[in-house]
Amino acid sequence: MKVLNVCLLLIVTLLMSRPVVAQNNAEPMTFSQFKEQKDLQINNGFYTVYRLGDKYYLEIPMEGMGKEVLITTQVVRGYSAFLSETSGVVRFSIGKNNRVQVVRNRVTDVAADSTDFCMANAIRKSGLVPVDFTLPIAAWGEDKQSVIIELTNELNNPGSGLFKVSSYSLLSHPDPNLSGIDGFRMLNQGVVFSVTRTQSDFYANPQMQQGSDVASTFALEMVIQQLPEHSVTLKASHPAYGFETIGITEYDTKRYVARKKEYIQRWHLSAPVKELRKQKKGLTIEPENQICVYIDPITPAPFVESIKKAMQQWEKAFESAGWKNVFRYSSEAKDAALTYRTILFRWGNAFNDVNFSMIANPVNGEILCARINVMDAMADELLGTYFLQCGWLDGRIRKDLHSLGVRQDVLTVQLASILAKVLGMKPNKAGNTVFTPDNIRSEKWLNKYGISASITSGMVFNYLAQPGDRVSVKNLFPRVSMYDYDAINYAYGNSDALPSMQAAFYAPEDKWDPYAQDGFLSNDILSASVKGIESVREIYPQLGEWMNQLPKDQNTWKSVSDFSLKVLALYQTYLTQIVKLVGGRSIRPVIKGVNESPVIYVPRELQEKALQYLETEILTQRPEWVHSKEMQQTGTYDINHMMVGLAEKITQHFIDPKVITSLVAAESAYGENAFTAKELFAYVDRVIFENFDTRKAVTTYKQGIQACFISDFARTMAQNNISFGLGNESAGVLHAYFVELARKVKELSETHQDSLTRENYRVMLMRMNREYFDKQ
Repeated sequence: MKVLNVCLLLIVTLLMSRPVVAQNNAEPMTFSQFKEQKDLQINNGFYTVYRLGDKYYLEIPMEGMGKEVLITTQVVRGYSAFLSETSGVVRFSIGKNNRVQVVRNRVTDVAADSTDFCMANAIRKSGLVPVDFTLPIAAWGEDKQSVIIELTNELNNPGSGLFKVSSYSLLSHPDPNLSGIDGFRMLNQGVVFSVTRTQSDFYANPQMQQGSDVASTFALEMVIQQLPEHSVTLKASHPAYGFETIGITEYDTKRYVARKKEYIQRWHLSAPVKELRKQKKGLTIEPENQICVYIDPITPAPFVESIKKAMQQWEKAFESAGWKNVFRYSSEAKDAALTYRTILFRWGNAFNDVNFSMIANPVNGEILCARINVMDAMADELLGTYFLQCGWLDGRIRKDLHSLGVRQDVLTVQLASILAKVLGMKPNKAGNTVFTPDNIRSEKWLNKYGISASITSGMVFNYLAQPGDRVSVKNLFPRVSMYDYDAINYAYGNSDALPSMQAAFYAPEDKWDPYAQDGFLSNDILSASVKGIESVREIYPQLGEWMNQLPKDQNTWKSVSDFSLKVLALYQTYLTQIVKLVGGRSIRPVIKGVNESPVIYVPRELQEKALQYLETEILTQRPEWVHSKEMQQTGTYDINHMMVGLAEKITQHFIDPKVITSLVAAESAYGENAFTAKELFAYVDRVIFENFDTRKAVTTYKQGIQACFISDFARTMAQNNISFGLGNESAGVLHAYFVELARKVKELSETHQDSLTRENYRVMLMRMNREYFDKQ
């Protein structure tokens, strides 16, 4: 009996020495029981946080149940810009078996238009909201006005739950002995937890026949913050403007029809009714709550200036829409978390590009917060192109290839473009091809609008401006312009008007549309590209002299060689821009009163001019200007081979099935006014195959182009076999031309009078057989 009493006493002692926690599906502790636990630390707030040893608890008030809660998880220290894809909006509710249900915000399948209250309620009750996961209730709050849940496992577990990060391999399996919760701090209507994760991964080195464990450590911040209750007015998407959208199926209770409608994503800007009346009268007003722009304090001062200049461009756009002082700036630690109405600029971990993450409410489209990782590394990558395209006009880059001032300007453009996405806008690739070449060379025009109609179009430099135009350095870069102003006015102002210029309507990137691609400039692509080629021709022989003006560490033979290759790369870019006109077509939104047809084909005359230029420039004979003494002295590059390869890239466009499809469609739409596939094939026969003249010897350069064209054509036909696409008219057109071409090649391989040319045709015939006919 004595032994039994001792055992019972030992068990009771052990139980009293451990924190009392609720088991799954067990009755939670009362608030009194929970608070009586020894060494319990309490931090009051909207969400009260309790700490008991290494355990963390969160108290959720009943008034917060069913309300929208922002959850974010991001890396704040370590070589990563990771933001968990599960960051977003959730709702808490009391579920069965003493558990809290967690539901991620989703758009309901059907939304009623409220014209019929009974019908609206019936639709609303017709579906069930899926529960994503549940958390056990550890204890009830005082008078059961709240619930207390334990977050320890949520904070430590990378694989599931509120703060899931398992999609990022370097956070997917942390070492428990080297990882843990560092602490927390209270926020407005929320709390942010700090966590450290360390893990080791084995990396093999095949060359050394060995490998090693590599450790990585990251500091994370995990935010739980209740969102304010406010009504967000939905703004319908419009084809003239490119914005990210949410889709809602709305049920028309008058016509009993369900329709899918798109509404744009945007930040919530609100003001008292009195202020909104002023705005309607044309006055600018301040929003009730500003958007906090946090700039990482470790950001170098010159690039802080770039960030603020980029922000200021958008501030002017908001002022035109009736809002002033939309943003406030901070570098204080209290504003560093990824919380509601915050844009974070984090310095580092953006080596390949300025990258960003944005969190929006999927139900009403409100943009809640965003993070931008920035470094000047990407800006540095573009300096070589800027040197060649704008060196005539900007002495800074001629004195130093890594000019700080130029890097600041480039980074400003990159950030202004990223900020457009943070404001909900999509890249409008048609923005670069709105202004005329004369506009882009006019200082007066440039001072007002810049070189493009939209900063969202991406980075492009003013390669059209010439020294005699007296264009200032600031006008060599794009900036927030007329389309951007109109789009902000549509999304955040009181305007439903169309863009200022019809050509500035939104168009996504389309590789078949020459007016909606990266790097193109002006609405006259042919003349702009020719001007670009003329510039690189003039620069190419002077590269050695230009390099002599640079600091000693930049003035090397390798630099001359590298920049010679960059010139040739630019040459290829301009030629590619020209060939895109052949078979080009633009698809624009159908807007009542603006355009009659959604598809516009490049005019016949322009396609003929483009082909004529290509014939003279690259397809008939090798360009002589590309031979420089610097390239010859390197002894590394075969310029002749490079030019044949460049010509091959151009001719590949002529046999692309999408190009032929466009030409066939244009002929159906325009009739005899269209440039046709038959005319393109006639051009190929004449320019590439010398009209199959049996007496004319073909140059070695042209033989190389012919051989490449035949091989590419055979492979294209093998991939687009007519037997797989009898309903595709372009496949039939290409096949017919290919068969006829094969017949002529066979004939010339037997009858051409020049032995070397005849042998080349024999080789081409062998390639056609190997790549196509022998496979059928």
